[in-house]
Amino acid sequence: MGFAGTIPPQLGNLSFLVSLDMSNNIFHGHLPEGMSHLRRLSFMALSNNNLTGEIPSWLGVLERLQYLSLRNNSFLNGYVPKAVGNLKMLEELHLGNNSLEGPIPNEIGNLLKLESLGLGLNSLSGSIPVGIFNMSTLRMLDLFYNHLSGVLPSNMCHGLHNLEVIDLGGNNFSGAIPASISNCSKLTGIYLDDNKLSGPIPNSNGNLRRLEILSLSDNPLNGVLPRSIGNLSISVEWLVVRNCGLKGNIPDSIGNLSNLGVLILSDNSWTGSIPTAIWGLQKLWVLDLSNISLTGPLPRGLCGLQSLYILGLTQNQISGSIPECFNNLTSLRLLDIAFNRLTSTLPMSLWDLKGLEELNLSSNLLRGPLAPEMGELKDLTKLDLSNNQFSGKIPNTIWSLENLDHLSLANNSLQGSIPDNL
Repeated sequence: MGFAGTIPPQLGNLSFLVSLDMSNNIFHGHLPEGMSHLRRLSFMALSNNNLTGEIPSWLGVLERLQYLSLRNNSFLNGYVPKAVGNLKMLEELHLGNNSLEGPIPNEIGNLLKLESLGLGLNSLSGSIPVGIFNMSTLRMLDLFYNHLSGVLPSNMCHGLHNLEVIDLGGNNFSGAIPASISNCSKLTGIYLDDNKLSGPIPNSNGNLRRLEILSLSDNPLNGVLPRSIGNLSISVEWLVVRNCGLKGNIPDSIGNLSNLGVLILSDNSWTGSIPTAIWGLQKLWVLDLSNISLTGPLPRGLCGLQSLYILGLTQNQISGSIPECFNNLTSLRLLDIAFNRLTSTLPMSLWDLKGLEELNLSSNLLRGPLAPEMGELKDLTKLDLSNNQFSGKIPNTIWSLENLDHLSLANNSLQGSIPDNL
């Protein structure tokens, strides 16, 4: 347990202090005005406490500050003070995860040495001040989960030559994703998910050769995934475009993304089949193709993705049987093929997946008995085989799965007794 209580006003007597770190404690109350006397401070970290009240405007007199962090506190009904714009030496400003509201002050655009701006997880509103887009030193812009709105300027990246990460997720931005985003050529992470962005995914995104993460989920883009996505080549590791109203074919060029570890294409309106090029993405550990109108049998190409940890194929029109070769997926922890048209019996090889933690095969047309070997999946926490055509006795071994917290065998033709000590 850390230090508790309020911050003593006498702290301001330490006028020669250049660095102050009181983060990760349980201080509460307001910041005492006496701290305004700490004019030599270049570093102030008070994050992860229970500080309340408003962020005081007297912070603006601490003109030597290069680092200021007040994130993860409880500043209530306060605003980002305009006086922050006086801190011309500031390189990092972190005010995230408080209860700040109102607009981002235009004066923040005065911080021409700023490299990292973190204002996420607040209740800020209005648009992004234009001055922020002219901060040529900015490397990280984190405004996620606020109530910000407006259209992203068409020239948003003309001044952000050093930007590496932009996170605007969980806001109310609308309009198109600017094609000029490719001018932020050092970008490694783009997070624009959960907004109201529309229009096409710019072809120019393919020019971002350092990009590692692209997350655009939950926007009404209603376009196609451009073939130029394959130009990202070996840099991209996460591609997340869930629930974007995307149409057309999944481009073959996606197979060029040889370092891809997370591929989430779910809840879209793709046509055609999944390109076989995906089966060459040997580093995939998350593959979610749920609710994209897949038809036909489960492709055996899946069996070659031996790094898979999560495989989601629910709510499609997949038919046929589960391939015997699924036991090659030895890293698999979650398998969800619910709400499809699978038939036949379950392959015995399925029970070789000893590390499986969640298995959902509900709402298919699977039939036959349940094998006693299913009791060997000792790590299972969720097992859902409901709404199928399984028959015969419930294997006694199922009752030995002590880690189960969700079990559903409903709406089958199974029989047998439930042990008293369940």
